[in-house]
Amino acid sequence: MKREGRPGLIARDVDQAAKGSGIEEDLDLTLSTQRISIKSRRDKQVIDITDNVERAVASLGKKEGLCNVFVLHTTAGITTGEAIEGTDEDLMETLERIIPEIRFRHAHDPSHAPDHMISSILGPSLTVPIHNGKLILGTWQRVLLVECNGPRERDVAVTVVPA
Repeated sequence: MKREGRPGLIARDVDQAAKGSGIEEDLDLTLSTQRISIKSRRDKQVIDITDNVERAVASLGKKEGLCNVFVLHTTAGITTGEAIEGTDEDLMETLERIIPEIRFRHAHDPSHAPDHMISSILGPSLTVPIHNGKLILGTWQRVLLVECNGPRERDVAVTVVPA
């Protein structure tokens, strides 16, 4: 079976299970990844990156599967939510209030330790199904990058796992 890129653990497991089954040639588990760059403008900001992710998925050419969106930073997170006026401020205020006022022991700069905590609570990634080359999202659902320590340029990896 021809491979491009780095096969993941799942691909190796499926390859092993497929040996001798007669389906080796039908499997295309090649992971495709594209990096996108997002520039935040404020210290705390919720950025709708849905269109960027959809363009990346389209350029990768996979019509069915799963899309994983992963931010390569420790003071930003990825989630879904509404992207209408006011909801971004509501989300940031809620996240900031979750973090208690304690004496942070963050080694290099305790003043921005809460930024790390918020991004850890949100998580760095999100997986969304793809059908007919489009993300399957709810009516008001958007893919959001939550900036906790901007303004900065953030790298986001968009990986498609084909079905």
